[in-house]
Amino acid sequence: MARLKPEQKIIIAILAFVAAIFVVVQLFLFESSGDDVPVVVEVKSAATEQAFVEDDVIDVIEQASEQVETKLDDAQSESFSVVQQDTSYTEHAPHPWELVEVTPAQEQLCRDMALEPLTYKEVYDEELQTNKRIYSDYYDLSITILHNGKEYSVGSIYGKKTEKWMLSNINRHLERVYESYFNWLGAENLFKTPINIKLAINQTQYFNALKEHGAEESAVVRGVYLPWIHQAFVKIPFNDKGQILGQPFMRTLVHEAVHAINFIQFGYMHRWLQEGLAQYFTHYVDHAVPELFLDYDEWENRSGSLGSPLTLQELIYPSDHWLEDRHALYATSFAFVQYFSQLPEQQNLLIPILKTENTQRCSSLSKQWVESTLDPENLLYSNIQSWFDHTVIYFSERVEEYRLEQKKALPTQ
Repeated sequence: MARLKPEQKIIIAILAFVAAIFVVVQLFLFESSGDDVPVVVEVKSAATEQAFVEDDVIDVIEQASEQVETKLDDAQSESFSVVQQDTSYTEHAPHPWELVEVTPAQEQLCRDMALEPLTYKEVYDEELQTNKRIYSDYYDLSITILHNGKEYSVGSIYGKKTEKWMLSNINRHLERVYESYFNWLGAENLFKTPINIKLAINQTQYFNALKEHGAEESAVVRGVYLPWIHQAFVKIPFNDKGQILGQPFMRTLVHEAVHAINFIQFGYMHRWLQEGLAQYFTHYVDHAVPELFLDYDEWENRSGSLGSPLTLQELIYPSDHWLEDRHALYATSFAFVQYFSQLPEQQNLLIPILKTENTQRCSSLSKQWVESTLDPENLLYSNIQSWFDHTVIYFSERVEEYRLEQKKALPTQ
């Protein structure tokens, strides 16, 4: 075999180096802890991650920063726009837990929103021998990345594969939201939702985006929906390798998108119901059988070691003690929505609440009316406790029952 000349070895080494760099830049790492949602999605390249850090770090890695800034500047014009300062209503603070006190300005803002009914087509049903409506086009979803006052598409920064993963997953969950509301309220009573989510890649960008709209105090949580501008803001969670944490990210996206859908359908809702619905639909993100609710360890973790759910009165008339421990309120609101949702439709007393919210969407409901509607016979607390024991305390038995049902449903050989 002929020996390679030195210059040939150099050329081969250069080609191998270039090929390795190309593979690293194009590689996206998807790991999964479940069947559906990847836990980790790696950012497109180290240079991209480095470009989105605080300015003092960018100075240290000037060369990498310049490479990505050039990429951003060359992005197509339709993939970004300038984020303008909001001047419509910035003095508003996030709603308190106990009751949404709608101000005249907020009520007018709600009434001025243009609501678009869902589109449908008439299809003849041979079995029923009548026309039926097939609804579609439930929402318009826009998710962009914020960077220094501009917006960029997810695909232009993290690549088309990450963007496809994100959109396919969130769309699947949001369609489930509308399907549930179809069953509870009727599709003819629902509206198309414009969902606008801004992603921040670090705490500084996130804080500044919220401060622009008078909501900087909410920067301590991972995601925020601001009803007075009908926009959501989410901080992308990364691990120490610069990879997007897939399930926490998707949970937050779905949670805030549900808030946006709810505001269009119901307007201003009491906090417990708003958060309970958001958690109920978000539960599908990382639970293969969400109807099983939670095991006791997960309940303890989510509720702040609350032994069992609070009473309805403690939920809608919370004391100062419970206001200091939002974990208990969030977990209980989730439990109440989960409890009612698994009941037959005629027993699901959340439905009349939601129907009233839907027809009176720009005002808040009376607490006393809500209490009497959900608990007309003063049996709700004992019913919730029985359901909680059956579902959470004896979670392992419920899992075994589910497995047996699934096994029986399999076709016989």
